[in-house]
Amino acid sequence: MRINAGDLPFLLSTCRLLRGIAQGYLLATLLPNLHALGWSSLRWGTLLSGALLADFLLTAAVGSLADRLSPGRILLAGDLLGILSPLPYLIHPGPLSLSAAILLSGAGQRTNGSPGPWAPPEQLLLSRHPATPGRPFGFFARNMAAGLLGMSAGALLAWESALSPAAGIRAGLAALSALSLLAVILILPLGQRPSPIPPFPADSPPDPPDSAPGGRDGAKRKMALLVTSNILGGLSLGLVDPVIATWFLLRFHAGPSRTALYLSLAFLAAAGVAMALGRIDRIRALPATVILLQSVSLAAALLLPFAPSLLPAALLYTIRMAGARAPGGIRQALALTLLPKHQTGLAAGLHLSSLQAAQIAGPLLAGLLWHAGRTDTPLIAAALLSGISLALFWTLYRFAHAGDPWSSGEIRSRCRVSGPSVQISENNDQLN
Repeated sequence: MRINAGDLPFLLSTCRLLRGIAQGYLLATLLPNLHALGWSSLRWGTLLSGALLADFLLTAAVGSLADRLSPGRILLAGDLLGILSPLPYLIHPGPLSLSAAILLSGAGQRTNGSPGPWAPPEQLLLSRHPATPGRPFGFFARNMAAGLLGMSAGALLAWESALSPAAGIRAGLAALSALSLLAVILILPLGQRPSPIPPFPADSPPDPPDSAPGGRDGAKRKMALLVTSNILGGLSLGLVDPVIATWFLLRFHAGPSRTALYLSLAFLAAAGVAMALGRIDRIRALPATVILLQSVSLAAALLLPFAPSLLPAALLYTIRMAGARAPGGIRQALALTLLPKHQTGLAAGLHLSSLQAAQIAGPLLAGLLWHAGRTDTPLIAAALLSGISLALFWTLYRFAHAGDPWSSGEIRSRCRVSGPSVQISENNDQLN
């Protein structure tokens, strides 16, 4: 079976949308349902942190493997795990099988349709797409938008739901397994191509000397700035996003039947902003746009813990979500330009794993603070961490601008296409 080259971004984005539906439903319902079943905040916080730790370790390993093995096959393996991991709980419900399903599937913690630790090969496939040099950030932004749109649809499904807590958990995990199956069917041809062969053609421009502004030493400094910014930003996200439905429950006594609609609108707004970012043609305008959006998000995050009622809180969370999540695709694309071309998968792995590393502690810290009766403290801490992360990203932009990896020529040289994931036929423009 052959895949038309122009269809690859559409297929990957469709898979993001499918995963996002299940993830959005679980984000809106899983923790409130566990709370209703008697799980303490400390118990579910420990479980989610353990699941994030598993994701982090896998992401770090998968990122380096993606440079040497077929990215399509690795991505396929991740969605196969998405099919299988909920099955033990669906067959034999119980606390142990539920914990295993959450640990293996990332249920309740992924918030953009991401394949989780299997995202580096997805990013690699996008970066090698033949049309990427013309619109280097567009595919990443639209891919992010598709996942956020799926999250919106999934959260909306939880609105006014009449399911019992146990039935709601079963429905979410069953949807995760079924939609992962659809994703596998869509990307199955990507796992059937031979590998490995060189990921960049012989006439691709060489990496600059180590001493050059864009050389190896400069790349390491830029990547260090991005990773540090990601770690702080990741902890900020971990303190809020996986547990926001529970915060609404604790602060305003609003369960999923009330808050799911607001969560759906927040993800819908983030998807719209991400799509708009993908239509910006001037690459040099993107970093400043990202910084502006994240500054607005930071302002909303600072005000959110002091919201007097549910509606203003939902509005502030929507602004925070749109500004924080929508630029994620742009930051992913930037990360792929910061290391030498043969380490693109490693760059994707470092970017994604550094975001996940600090998120590991987020749900556990939030659970501990809530257990101690400090309902708003996690959100206040998250806003402060987000501000420091934004300052570091602004420093990275200024540093990167001096070496100019944001120029279209540099990004296009990184996105030259060949290799096991994307081979183009001059006659029929198909992926072999």
